[in-house]
Amino acid sequence: MSTMDSVLERVRRVDPIREIDLHQWSASAEARQLFDHVVDSNVVDRPQRHRARWLAGGAVVVTGALATAAAASGVLGGPAPDPIRAHLAALDKGLPQDLRLNPDVEHAMAVASTASGVLYAADLKDGGYCIEIATEGDVPRGAACVTAAQLGDRSIEVTAPIPSGPAAALLVGGRINDEQVERVVVRYSDGTSNDVVLGLARYWLVEVPDSVRAVALTEGVQITGIDADGLDVSTLAVPPLRDEDPDGTAMDGLQPVFVSTISTGDDLTLVLGVEGSVNAAGATTLELDYPDGTTADIGLAPDGSYRFMIPPDRQSDFASSSGKLVAREANGQIVASVSFSSVANSQRTP
Repeated sequence: MSTMDSVLERVRRVDPIREIDLHQWSASAEARQLFDHVVDSNVVDRPQRHRARWLAGGAVVVTGALATAAAASGVLGGPAPDPIRAHLAALDKGLPQDLRLNPDVEHAMAVASTASGVLYAADLKDGGYCIEIATEGDVPRGAACVTAAQLGDRSIEVTAPIPSGPAAALLVGGRINDEQVERVVVRYSDGTSNDVVLGLARYWLVEVPDSVRAVALTEGVQITGIDADGLDVSTLAVPPLRDEDPDGTAMDGLQPVFVSTISTGDDLTLVLGVEGSVNAAGATTLELDYPDGTTADIGLAPDGSYRFMIPPDRQSDFASSSGKLVAREANGQIVASVSFSSVANSQRTP
């Protein structure tokens, strides 16, 4: 039985619906109190770590008291909108079958919310999950996935999208994976902190208050998991929420050889080409070493930049193996090198 199934069963036993107008009840304080009791209290047995499935097939059809309580909350328990489902499904685009996560987007649902955003979650077949924060109703802000094999290494999963604009809300969300963690606290560098209200199945979403917005933007936040005795058992530092490198190029020039692979979204096992820059002092030539040991010369521009398109019959060479770029001085001495492979291969577990 999944966490969601257990919640449904407990709610059925409570059976709070009386012979009054359903819509009137759903907006009442009683509905809010019931929802908070179901979601925030320890009313279900926590699943084993390797079985941390929050949703079983069909459970998204929330019925009875839970549906009414969810309606009173505004979003929790409701199905994910189409843009969120599409974005979650696109995570597998271009990947080979053995690397696909196959999130259950059909049953993705809202599991936590604030005034400015909603956290959606979808099950993975292996017992893991994917999460996505949405703002402006249904705008996806970046997904994060945790496989069943990763659950034991991630006491608390955290996702924190860069704000979409200077006045946009700062949102941090995730899920508690470790059974020792009873609650989550967000701490700020100015010494203040906020308790996090849990949503469904130990998912959570918090909005950074305006009073600490500046420190969160420049210094980030700290997410701490606390056990039943009030002790810190897990701490994760979230980096500054301000995007200091919108183009993603600030660190390129600091690498001896910077490489970016050129790929097609339809097949991420292929490498169509490589581009970047050679920044190592004294480098005059660049060589591509294929996984089979053959090589190809890459021309360097006067500023050290390069772009090399790989022949079509060799674009699959990096699907499961790494190639290397080697920079040399005029006398042939190696001064720097860097390895690369396809996007698909980079996602494989070592």
